[in-house]
Parts: sequence; C-alpha cells; structure tokens
Amino acid sequence: MALKPVISAALLALFAAACQPAAETPAAGDPSDTPDLAGPPLPATSSQLASFRTGEFERLDFDVELTAPPSSFVDEASKPHSFKEFEGKVLVYNIWAEWCGPCVEEMPSLARLQKAFEGKDVAVVPVAYGFGQGVTLESTLAKFRELVGQDLPFFYDGEQVLQSEAQTGALPATIIYDKTGKEVARLTVPAEWDSPEAVALVQAVLDGKS
Repeated sequence: MALKPVISAALLALFAAACQPAAETPAAGDPSDTPDLAGPPLPATSSQLASFRTGEFERLDFDVELTAPPSSFVDEASKPHSFKEFEGKVLVYNIWAEWCGPCVEEMPSLARLQKAFEGKDVAVVPVAYGFGQGVTLESTLAKFRELVGQDLPFFYDGEQVLQSEAQTGALPATIIYDKTGKEVARLTVPAEWDSPEAVALVQAVLDGKS
C-alpha cells in the first residue's frame, strides 16, 4: 500500500532537510566552529561486531531486531523483485534517492564494495526511494547508470513502503542482513563503503559474526 499523499509529503520534507551534502570542514581555529553532527551516543551493544563502531562507522547500530522487508520493488523494466531472491547471502541493502546529495556521493563506493566480494555470497542491493517532485523511475535510472554503470542492479521502490518496513526514515541508510535475513547492522549516515573498515565489517558478517 502506498503512503497517503500528505504523509509522503511530510516524509519528503523531512528527508530533504536531513539529506544534505556534508558541511565543509572549517578552518583550524576555535573548536566551537566545528558543528556537532555526532548525535546522542548509541547504547552499549553485545554484538560481536561492536569493534567496528569507530571512525565514520561510529554510528553503527547493531540492536535492531528485524528481518529484510517483505514487500516487493521493481527493476528498470518494472518487473517485481523481493529480498527473498538474496536468501543465503549477506545482504547490504542501501536506501537512496536521486535528489539526495550524500546518497549520490556514496553510491560508487557501494559498487566497489560489491566488486570486493565478487564470487562470494554478498549482494549489495540499492533500492531507490521513488518519491519527489519530478522523480520517476526513468530519471532515477539515468542518475544510477551515471553513478555506477552496470556494476550494481537497479531497483526502485515506487510504492514507498520498504523504508517503513525497515523502520528507518533516513537517507541514505544502509542495512546489513546475515545469510538468514536477520538484520545485524545499520548505518544511517553516508560512508565510504569500500574502505578497509567497511570491507572487514561485511566480511565479519559473511564469517557468521552478528
């Protein structure tokens, strides 16, 4: 079921306000000139992956007990798909939008993450959030191909339901599920997903840590 227009509009306004390019690093000087973007500290976790909560991954959340969203989404030909197609693989689900600057900035690194696990049971699956003025499947596909070519599959959530099922309103958001479809980690800020830290995190999930 699609979100009601008034709710969708409110969500779009929220996403647009939150989804902005990272602020420029201020010149050296008064530390008070540096904005505090960290947010409140996350609670302690018993996850075996806790050691990865550092640097740009310090906002990793390991304690959301969900499974991959059950609703379907479509490819560029409007053919329906679901996350069940990736059962038995570590799933890296990325939520993005063509109008979201940080989403666009991190997308090539997600393609490189997939290449780092070529031939292994890891699937990097970006699904575009299909809402916004002038946003269509075709416009989003064009932006996606500009960013990653054919290096990642293209999927589109025109019904705007997956984010609700994943219980996140963030853009971008990246959620990692283990081979059974259980969520083991999520990050709701942009990151370099081909960094050594990111590759090691996904490898740890592939090795069965959670």
